[in-house]
Amino acid sequence: MKKASLLAFCGAALLLSAPLAGCSGFADTLGLGRNAPDEFAVVDRPPLAMPPDFDLRPPKPGAARPQEVSQTDRASTMLFGANAKPSSAPSGAPAGSDAEKALLETSGAAKADPAIRETIDREAAQRVSGTGHLVDNLLWWKPDAPQGTIVDAPAEAARIRDAKEKGESPDQGATPIIERDKGGWLGL
Repeated sequence: MKKASLLAFCGAALLLSAPLAGCSGFADTLGLGRNAPDEFAVVDRPPLAMPPDFDLRPPKPGAARPQEVSQTDRASTMLFGANAKPSSAPSGAPAGSDAEKALLETSGAAKADPAIRETIDREAAQRVSGTGHLVDNLLWWKPDAPQGTIVDAPAEAARIRDAKEKGESPDQGATPIIERDKGGWLGL
């Protein structure tokens, strides 16, 4: 079987390359020709250059790295741009234009709790997130059975109609419900 398919493939390749059956064209078509590099296309590498700053000194042990930026500076750069610097007003004092100051005063921003971050962190540490059935949810993709009971609407309507005909109260008697089959094919 493999030999027959190999022969069919080779035959198809020969038929397709028949118009290119010249001496060098046929070998190039089959990938057997030589492709020498062009000697005029070779590019010389430029010489190495010295860095423009000759005053570089090795870092001192334990010193802060100059390329690392604090989180506050990074956030300021993201919010206000690389060239703009935020005002150096204290964090509680309103800064900016008169309209911004009026907005902050009206919204009560000056009355905000300064320890709100600690409160949120403390409350988040006390909260347990996640579900107790994580493994079941991952392994068994079936959704949980709906909670509660499902009322059989046509049977309930007939029960209420019968109660009215007999002159009884409709809240007397059992409400008909639909019971789902617990098992299925292979117990799933």
